[in-house]
Amino acid sequence: DNTLVNLTGLEGHCMPIDLNIEHLIKFLKACILFFSAKGIYSTWDCLGNISATVSLLQNVKKQVGKALGIAYHGLNHTTPNTTPSVWRVANKINELGLHTFNQDRKENDSVKPITDVLAEGEQKLKSSTLSTFNRKVREM
Repeated sequence: DNTLVNLTGLEGHCMPIDLNIEHLIKFLKACILFFSAKGIYSTWDCLGNISATVSLLQNVKKQVGKALGIAYHGLNHTTPNTTPSVWRVANKINELGLHTFNQDRKENDSVKPITDVLAEGEQKLKSSTLSTFNRKVREM
């Protein structure tokens, strides 16, 4: 059983308490990053002081967002159309021939070669018996 809370006051924007606490922990971690010491210099008192000001800091965050016109909460969300960007990348890859092997490509000598894992796996499978291969897979 889990209680639902609606901190925004907007219809349909409820969340379970445990998820709300996860959001709070994420916010606290972000606050710790900016407002407190880290590592051996961090204390529980410092975390307690930050925790006490969470609602104030969240209100400041919302007001700054509204003032800059970049408020986080909206009534609906639309997925941006990334099709033009994807096509630009695909066309550039095609133009430069990045998807094909080119022995004379500039800076080939500075790139470390990678192993063809499919060919290497096939070679290992053929070079040993199937039972040996299965034993090695189980040992992984």
